[in-house]
Amino acid sequence: MSLVEKVVAQFACPTGFWGYIAGFIMAHRRSNIERNEWAISLLNLQPSDRVLEIGFGPGVTIQKMSEIVKGGVIWGIDRSEVMFQQASKRNQQAMSAGKVRLTLAPVSQLPSFDSPFDKILAVNNFHFWDNKTDVLRRLREQLRGGGIIALVHQPRIPGVTENDAIEAGEKFASYLEAAGFKDIKIERKMMKPVSTVYVQGSNLQ
Repeated sequence: MSLVEKVVAQFACPTGFWGYIAGFIMAHRRSNIERNEWAISLLNLQPSDRVLEIGFGPGVTIQKMSEIVKGGVIWGIDRSEVMFQQASKRNQQAMSAGKVRLTLAPVSQLPSFDSPFDKILAVNNFHFWDNKTDVLRRLREQLRGGGIIALVHQPRIPGVTENDAIEAGEKFASYLEAAGFKDIKIERKMMKPVSTVYVQGSNLQ
């Protein structure tokens, strides 16, 4: 396996040395930063929001959101111990202040939360989830009435085409609909090598 293949293989659940390298790439690659900042802008975060990020990786997006959510709280869940360590170090001050709370667990094993969330975000990891519809249903139960979930994805597989991005958005929307979300919206941002899609669903009663 080549060096590139070793690193790429880590993105699903980074472990060990190569997982550390994958986390560094996630935190510093310009396209990742641009994609995540775009997703945050569409979430329309409010200072008092309660937010959950699934698959927080090295914690860069958590950090950016905590700069906006001054009076609320941001939870994060990730199954990678390497990412948990990197994100904890990056968000140490906010965690000490109680503004950020991180959990080491897969999304299939959601912890107990003390209150419903206003926003839930998952960036470039929904395609790794097992039992997608079932997990989305359980996440909808964690949202307040009118709360939203956003699934953000930029395909990165070799030979990817713009059509792959479009199809991913449509497929993600169908999962949200099956899980009972309403008012589903798809946004697309032109990037390289292909667009990023933002798929949003609302927990409307």
